[in-house]
Amino acid sequence: MWMHVDMNSYFASVEQQANPFLRSRPVGVCAYLNDYGCIIASSIEAKLRGVKTGCRVPEARRRCPELVLVENDPKKYRSSTKKIFSILADYTDQIEPYSIDEAFFRINSFGDDKESLSTLRDLAEEIKKRVREEVGEWLRCSIGIAPTRWLAKIGSDFQKPDGLTVLTLENISSIYDRMKLTDAWGIGDRLEDRLNRLWIYTLNELRTYPVANIMEVMGLQGYQLWANVNGIESTSLSPHLFTSSPLAKSIGHSYCLPRSVQDPENARKILMKLCEKTARRLRNDGREAWAMSCVWSSRSGGNSRNKRYGVPLWDTQELFREALQLVGGSFAFPVEFLAITVMDLRVSSGQLSLWEEKVHQRDKDLTSAIDYINNQYGEYALMRGSMWGMQEFAHDRIGFRKTVRVERSTKEP
Repeated sequence: MWMHVDMNSYFASVEQQANPFLRSRPVGVCAYLNDYGCIIASSIEAKLRGVKTGCRVPEARRRCPELVLVENDPKKYRSSTKKIFSILADYTDQIEPYSIDEAFFRINSFGDDKESLSTLRDLAEEIKKRVREEVGEWLRCSIGIAPTRWLAKIGSDFQKPDGLTVLTLENISSIYDRMKLTDAWGIGDRLEDRLNRLWIYTLNELRTYPVANIMEVMGLQGYQLWANVNGIESTSLSPHLFTSSPLAKSIGHSYCLPRSVQDPENARKILMKLCEKTARRLRNDGREAWAMSCVWSSRSGGNSRNKRYGVPLWDTQELFREALQLVGGSFAFPVEFLAITVMDLRVSSGQLSLWEEKVHQRDKDLTSAIDYINNQYGEYALMRGSMWGMQEFAHDRIGFRKTVRVERSTKEP
């Protein structure tokens, strides 16, 4: 059986846990506190007043004048997530972190009989209790228990906040009766329109639709939709258990700047930071890139360039040199947005070029030493001089789809 744990109003709840004066008050967590910022997480109290994720700061203040705005603090969220994931690791080694605030995990020793489901419910309650006691009393999570990941996700979404839902093949029909198509994980407005054209308007209609007919129209996607709602696991556990991130097809970072950058030197510092974050993720995952893209914009418009390479990229200085060449002299100031993405990712081979060694052994050793120190003492404990002072323009931030390494706790469950 699968469980899905989803932390409720996570970033805002962590802020309320850290600062008791914020508890029971509407809180909005922002990337930036100025009028260009938007709400990236809102507390349960703020949601009740109409403050949702993505809402711009001025609009959020209009909807809730008493809203307390807090700038995001990624270190807090990473620290809490590590503690939460370590609790889950006490119960199983089959954990799939899905984002910074949610994870799937599987417990093979239990089936879907009445006794097993009762035991799993007790286990879920124990996990919820441990999160409150060991991570923070103000933190709440919703848990779904089901025979597949998709149904477990449906279960955790069904009751919020602080919910616990058990789904079986016997009760999913009654659960679907209380949901819209777009309430289901992975079904958005465009997909709903496609299903409506097949005369599918509810999840139960999708469940009983002839699988051959939906595959004829929608192919593999149609089968996966049909399998999901029928409680058939169509994918296996992802291969990145106990690693820092999934094996993505691309890796990148971007900054929507809190204020426009006028100085070319400051723009270079931010570009260097983006390259450092991207290259660090490449090296941590043991991968190398063979293509790169740069995107930037100003008030007058945006631009982008990309390039494929005959040699792999993985070193920060390498990425920075190539990014500067892609950007060239086409920066239009003031700069408001910068993004770096590397693609065509492959497992790092360590193979050197026969014709040109772009990164000398000394540079490789230096990069390894910097990574070691930063892994031990935290990001940017040691940084390159070209990044000095960039924190003023490019604050650290974290997205919900980011994950952290799973580590076992020392506490016995």
